Amino acid sequence: MTDTYIVPKWCFTLLVLLVSIFVLSIKKLCNKTIRIDIVAYGCIIVLITFCQALYGIGQWFQWIPSIRHYKIVGSFDNPAGFASCLCIGFPFVALCLKVAKGILLKVFLYLLASIIILAVILSESRTGIMSIVVVVSIYYWHYVPLKRRTKTIVLTGVFFLFLGGSYFLKKDSADGRLLIWKCSWEMIKDSPGYGHGINSFRTHYMDYQAHHFEQHPDSKYSMLADNVLCPFNEYLAVLVDFGFLGFFILLIFIFFLLFCYYKQPGDEKRAALLSLLSAGVFSLFSYPFTYPFVWVIVCFDIHILIKRVGHWRFTPVYKKLSCIVFIVLCLSFLCKLYQRIEAEYRWNDVAYLHATNESLAVYKSLMPILGSNPYFLYNYAIVLLDVGSLDESLDKALQCQTYWADYDLELLLGDIYKRRKEYEMSERYYKKASYMCPCRFIPLYRMFEVYKEVGDEERYRSMAQLIIEKPVKVQSSIVRQIKHKVKREVK
Repeated sequence: MTDTYIVPKWCFTLLVLLVSIFVLSIKKLCNKTIRIDIVAYGCIIVLITFCQALYGIGQWFQWIPSIRHYKIVGSFDNPAGFASCLCIGFPFVALCLKVAKGILLKVFLYLLASIIILAVILSESRTGIMSIVVVVSIYYWHYVPLKRRTKTIVLTGVFFLFLGGSYFLKKDSADGRLLIWKCSWEMIKDSPGYGHGINSFRTHYMDYQAHHFEQHPDSKYSMLADNVLCPFNEYLAVLVDFGFLGFFILLIFIFFLLFCYYKQPGDEKRAALLSLLSAGVFSLFSYPFTYPFVWVIVCFDIHILIKRVGHWRFTPVYKKLSCIVFIVLCLSFLCKLYQRIEAEYRWNDVAYLHATNESLAVYKSLMPILGSNPYFLYNYAIVLLDVGSLDESLDKALQCQTYWADYDLELLLGDIYKRRKEYEMSERYYKKASYMCPCRFIPLYRMFEVYKEVGDEERYRSMAQLIIEKPVKVQSSIVRQIKHKVKREVK
């Protein structure tokens, strides 16, 4: 299935956005005045952030169930998403404090800010804590009775001290990211000017990781490598997708936003700038732009910063024509969104069922809508394999490979070729899966089975020895079963 935590958020966000644009376009077409109350929207953001923080704290105290092995994730799939949304909404507390009247209201807002900070700390998101520290430091910059140079040195020192502490706090996790950045840099070097294109990290990264371990089988990162979907750095993601040209355009836009702030500074713009700063810091070590809430707030921040900087004048005819175009586009996109949501529901209905002719019919009918979704193609290939349609399964798996370089997909391709008795191709894909994630046992065991089937005694025993002696990263029942089976068979 497509990610069940992120996709619904995106669908809901797009639905609200399209409906909002549709309504605003109609109002504009009817010559109605449209006003955006920045403070009111800022308060709504703070309220949403506060509720999310309470949700997460409830999970930490086990009053609300969490997912997987994480103690606190809020309504997200992991602590990174939870912390990123708290951090990007947190600066708007400052805006609320500026307009708040009365001691009680200000005390309440400080309490609310403390709860948000507490939730970020409890999430154990190092990037989130760093982001909060930077935002709070910048906000209280003018209140610290030190010279500008001294404050800069202290803040920079604290940042790098925190950075070093974060590295040693979870060294394996940090080293894993260093591997990802190293392989990402290899991608950038292969297409530095214009990048590899949109979503190219998902399409190509694991191939680069496999190549790295093929060239360096004794790499110190071999026990840390995993199936990777993002580079844990949004700036690297821009470089991978769009090259230095895209990165240069991004820098120009950032300087433009700074220009907009300094041209007309104010409390609203300061909150927006701090929010963008929070997103920028978070982007150094994580993937905040995976989540629609971050995109919405960033767009809101940009609107705050650029409004009233330039004076755009359009003729009434042009305005009405633009509104009509927006209305038509919104209706078109709403139809597409409805089709996508319906397709997701239909897919969900059959995704966890045993493969049958009925489920195959559903998958086939969804191909026009979900045919470019690698997760759908992967599931479709598995269903086809389960019913014995090897040629069609291979076709869908290879089609999936054009969108997605993935450890599980390589295993699936190996399984398909194994069922087709094409053992050389099967070994090739199992071997590539093993290079992608060298600490995994399943690719090795599948190769062990291939050598057994073809009667290659030498490689069969060599692989058995490798499996038996291979160190275990995480003890699990699957690993224990594999080692036990291999030991029993080679006796």
